[in-house]
Amino acid sequence: MGVEVLASEYRRIMEIVADADGSVMAKDVARALGRELTPGKVEPVREQLRKLADQGRLTRTGAGRYLPR
Repeated sequence: MGVEVLASEYRRIMEIVADADGSVMAKDVARALGRELTPGKVEPVREQLRKLADQGRLTRTGAGRYLPR
């Protein structure tokens, strides 16, 4: 299934990861989404990244970094 089946924020996260020059961390994605870089704003993004990796849509590398599949 393509990204069109994902909720809009998940699609945006996929775009951010795909457009990045290399791997990204949750705080990088949170910043690109316009969120504050506080734990309460970054942790939900980290969970969304994990879900996308668990679905096989992203690759999780060491140290909590993510790459497009």
